[in-house]
Amino acid sequence: MERMLAGLLLTVLLAQDASRLWGEGRREEALSLRAEELAAQPERAALRLELARWQLDVHRAQAALATLEPLDRRADALRGEAHYKLAQYEAAVPLLDSSSPEGLLQKLDALEALMRFEECDALLKSASQSLWNSDARLWSTEGRRRARLQDPAGAVQAFERALALDPVDGEALFGLGRAQLAAGMREAGLATMARHRALLPKLDRWDFARRAVDLAPRHAANLAALAEAESELERYERAEALYQTALECARSAEERVPILLRLARHWNESRGQPERGHALLIEALARTPDARLWVRAGDLALLGARTDEALRCFREAEKLRPEDAAIRSRIQRLEAPR
Repeated sequence: MERMLAGLLLTVLLAQDASRLWGEGRREEALSLRAEELAAQPERAALRLELARWQLDVHRAQAALATLEPLDRRADALRGEAHYKLAQYEAAVPLLDSSSPEGLLQKLDALEALMRFEECDALLKSASQSLWNSDARLWSTEGRRRARLQDPAGAVQAFERALALDPVDGEALFGLGRAQLAAGMREAGLATMARHRALLPKLDRWDFARRAVDLAPRHAANLAALAEAESELERYERAEALYQTALECARSAEERVPILLRLARHWNESRGQPERGHALLIEALARTPDARLWVRAGDLALLGARTDEALRCFREAEKLRPEDAAIRSRIQRLEAPR
């Protein structure tokens, strides 16, 4: 009896630890601990479902399918999502839960990929008005439907609605360009296709950064990389929120300084507000004295023609790095007679 109680207590502690680690963003550790717990008690369906959900959240769809294998139809929605993410659309379609917005969108995409257009169009009509009002992907699907029906003007309108909801929807931008060309809007179509080509590498960088954050959502450098990708996509408020979270997660000055430099550059280059970047660095220097921050603060002050402030910043940097030739050169240029 005592041995059984001890085993139950250990199980509870493991479950709590795994959930705590997951909540803290230590996801690799949480996944390992939950997998160990499940190996000890393979009959626990709730643990199996939760582990599979976690695996899907960090883009490990094949592992999720293996985790779900012993379960009955209760696991079908997660199975469908895993098959969808692996582009196994035939297997995904009968399992996806179209009563949820994400399940419906995934099922639409899968049916379209399988060229089961009648089913796709019927499902599209069942979408709620709130989803039409909020999700660009629905309007992109409608745009492609209009294009299939040889209605390029209707397709243009649908893709424009998609881009109004999400200006960096790559599929909508590509669809709009093709629809414009089909509608005889050659100049606009070529310009849109050029925008699409310029957008694609930015979306690739964003997706790479997002996946890293999904796996380690409290890792400062990952968050800063995603912030930079968001800034590239001109989603500035998202970028600034991510930079702030990155600074909160930074554990040392060596982690904080590169993030502060990137955020100052964001204020200057993306927002056109070098004074905001300068103020950010001056405030940070009270807590994190670093020559690199003083130099960048001086450079930003110069952009606003604040020569005296720039010279003050460079002299503070020189105190921290008296042998630095680049800092000395900046000071000499400003001290030279005009």
